[in-house]
Amino acid sequence: MRGITPATKYLLIISIGAFLIERGFGIPLRNMFALQADWMRHLAVGQLFTYMFVHANFNHLLMNMLGLFFIGPTVERTLGSYRFFILYYLSGILGGLGWSLLAPEYAACLGASGAIMGILGALGALYPNAKLLLWFVIPVRTWVLVLGLAIWELHETITTPMIGGIANAAHLMGGIAGFSYAFSLRHPHVIQQLKNKLPFLGKGKPKPQRSASRGETLSKAEIDHILDKIGKEGMGALTHREREMLKKATR
Repeated sequence: MRGITPATKYLLIISIGAFLIERGFGIPLRNMFALQADWMRHLAVGQLFTYMFVHANFNHLLMNMLGLFFIGPTVERTLGSYRFFILYYLSGILGGLGWSLLAPEYAACLGASGAIMGILGALGALYPNAKLLLWFVIPVRTWVLVLGLAIWELHETITTPMIGGIANAAHLMGGIAGFSYAFSLRHPHVIQQLKNKLPFLGKGKPKPQRSASRGETLSKAEIDHILDKIGKEGMGALTHREREMLKKATR
C-alpha cells in the first residue's frame, strides 16, 4: 500500500457519500438509481451507470468498498487513472447488462459488486502470480482466486441466476469484462495476433513488429518518454517494442 490513488478515492467518496445521503436525509436513492431488470422496455439506460453507486445496506457497501480500497490502487497505478475509470464502468455496465438478461422482470440490481469483480479480474490478468490474503489470513495466488470465483459464479448463474439478492450474473460478467480489458492492454501483441488469425477480424497478413535489437541503444530522451508515458497512462499503455526497449535498458 502506497496511499490511495485519485480514481479509487473519487469512487469511494461517491459510493460512501450516496449511502450517507440516503440514510442521513431519507432520500430513496436506491429506488431512483437501482437497475431494473426491465430497463430496456423503458429505455432507462442511465440505470446501467448509476446502479453501482447505491447499496442495499451497510454490509453490502462495506464489502465492496474494502475490495475497491485494497485492490483498486494497485490496478490503477498499473493502468493509469483514465483506463481505470474505463475498467470500472465497463465491468459494472456489462455486469448489469448480463444480469438483466437473466433476471425476472420484477427484480432490481444495485451495488458495485460487478465493477469490483472487474477490478479483481484485471488484477488476475496483470499480476496472476501475486499473492493475496484471503480473509486476511489464507495466502492464495491471484489467478487461483479469480478462477475459483469465476467457476463459483458460473455455477450459481446457471443454477439460480439470482438467489438471496445476490446477482451472480453481474459478478461473472463484470469479472470477465475486467480480465479481458486488462489482458488486452497488458498483451496487445497477443490480441493483434488473434485478430490476424481470425478471417473476420484480420486484414491481410500481420505486419512484423519491430522489437529492440541487441545493437539498439536508448537515448535519455527515449527513456524519459517511456517513463513519462508509464506515469501518465500506466504500464498497459506501452507498445510491445517499448516494453522490450525498457527491459533492455534496465538490464
